[in-house]
Amino acid sequence: MKAPEFLNQLRSQGRWSFSIEEAENALQIDRITTLNALSRLKKNKLIVSPAKGFYLIMTPEYQVLGCLPAEMFVSDLMKYWNQPYYVSFLSAAQFYGAAHQKPQALQVVTLKNRRTIRCGRVTINFISNQYVTLMPTRSFNTLSGTIAVATPEVIALDILSNQRHAAGINNIATILLEIAENLNIEKLAMLVKTHPEAFWIQRLGYLLEVLELQPLSDAVFKIAKGKTFSWIRLSPTASSTELQRNEKWKIIVNVTVEPDDV
Repeated sequence: MKAPEFLNQLRSQGRWSFSIEEAENALQIDRITTLNALSRLKKNKLIVSPAKGFYLIMTPEYQVLGCLPAEMFVSDLMKYWNQPYYVSFLSAAQFYGAAHQKPQALQVVTLKNRRTIRCGRVTINFISNQYVTLMPTRSFNTLSGTIAVATPEVIALDILSNQRHAAGINNIATILLEIAENLNIEKLAMLVKTHPEAFWIQRLGYLLEVLELQPLSDAVFKIAKGKTFSWIRLSPTASSTELQRNEKWKIIVNVTVEPDDV
């Protein structure tokens, strides 16, 4: 089998990606000869390689990107690496209609930090979380299969635990406004039980009050009973000069919250 035939065979099966091992077995040639054959395909812009040993089949409509859209191959890539993952932060919020600020890169949570992938005009950022396998996800359809996306409750946890990946407190408040109707209090309660830290739920409850979502904030306060609240800053990266203190949530309000209109 020739290399172009191999690509056609994969596309006939609905496949958009393959590994070096698959190519070597299909072409029935040694590794060096396989790499040379793939190199010729790359020069002709028929394939690209976003990660070592992992290849994507290019079609004309995506050549302007220089890569396939990240959503089309991230599941196959993580399977190739044998690593758990889910899409979260701003990237996940888009799947629930919170597209107020489109992220420039797909934000993927996995077990350990990995170098950012840049493939043509496509970028994937990796964020480590030791609890990745415990986080509930929802499967969304893509043009090439499915993708694992954080639930709205996990999005809230992530953006309040790691604010630098959510473009700051004002953007976080905007996202919460946009996904509030999708937040399920029973599912939040499960996250409170499984996640050892309380700081994210403190920030969530406080922000829901600021956003005038009082019934939801009250429900969050009830499920947080039993957690020990310690005084924390609303924004960990902002100046420590406080504006006020919120006794209920033990929040040091060191930044003014100004969400965008949604």
